[in-house]
Amino acid sequence: MHVHFRVPRWLRNPHVQTLGAAAPLFSPPRSHAALEAEALRIPLGDDAAHRLHAKAWWVREGDAIAKRPIVVVIHGIGGSSESRYVVRGAVALHRAGYHVVRLDLRGAGASIPDAPSLYHAGLSADLGHVVTELLGKPGADGVVLLGFSGGGTMALKLAGELGETFPRELRAVVSISAPLDYTLVGAWMDTLGRLPYRFHVLRGLSNGAREFARQHPTRAHYGPRQVKRMSTFRHYDSTIIVPMHGFGDVDEYYAAASAGPWLARIRVPTLVLHADDDPMVPGSTVRPWVAKASSAVRVEITPHGGHLGWVAGFDEADWITGFSMKRALAFLAERLGAS
Repeated sequence: MHVHFRVPRWLRNPHVQTLGAAAPLFSPPRSHAALEAEALRIPLGDDAAHRLHAKAWWVREGDAIAKRPIVVVIHGIGGSSESRYVVRGAVALHRAGYHVVRLDLRGAGASIPDAPSLYHAGLSADLGHVVTELLGKPGADGVVLLGFSGGGTMALKLAGELGETFPRELRAVVSISAPLDYTLVGAWMDTLGRLPYRFHVLRGLSNGAREFARQHPTRAHYGPRQVKRMSTFRHYDSTIIVPMHGFGDVDEYYAAASAGPWLARIRVPTLVLHADDDPMVPGSTVRPWVAKASSAVRVEITPHGGHLGWVAGFDEADWITGFSMKRALAFLAERLGAS
């Protein structure tokens, strides 16, 4: 379960590590700054009017799209396909020879115009539609889901819900710094000591909620001004998410969205990577659930690394193919074979 992350002592502080995920470095690097991404529109079921948006980098052999696995990169709560950690992770995967699709969850980023609602933390069904749609793409040699933070929670929850019935074309799942228990993590994030992190994530959520209400006033049960003074996740979720998705209350929502209870049912090859010193999702909230995970789930926990951090230096390699992406790429190479 434990893996070694080599980091200079002066970089071990978990807050420094966590800030690294948001730092505006190499996102993207020069190699991908001018690389055009194909815009994708992914239907949410049979209703073609409701779609998710995504950006794809394909691997080509001459003029044709190569036969490779497609890795779907899923942002965290309050993020988007343009989040810096998402872009850097996508670059690492593309350089390694995978097709990469950076997804905007419903009501986030470019998906707002075609969204029937805002996403909630456990809306794993949307990822099921993404897998089905991408398997029909030319060059698709299966699909991998790689989720950061809350995106990892959704991917793990989908894998558990599928259980033994998972399509063999869903070849692997990778979760990085994912909350497994929203009841515990939600209460932790609403404490005074988490204020800077809460402000950052709520700002992303609030911006998306205001824009959704502006573009879809008949679908939003709130007005843009109601979102301005959201100071806790519980306030945001009780005002916006619970009524929008029909939950009885916040506690019911947090329990339903949590991936921890689903880990025992996962059968698709899965990697869960976490740091014990994660200041947003403490290791103590993760360990009880991964202890109950099925044998299909590989758990790797480091003493240091923060939330989405694992920063060991300041050159391009440390930011693009740093520790977390090295572990993800090693897992995929083992499970999928060389690209």
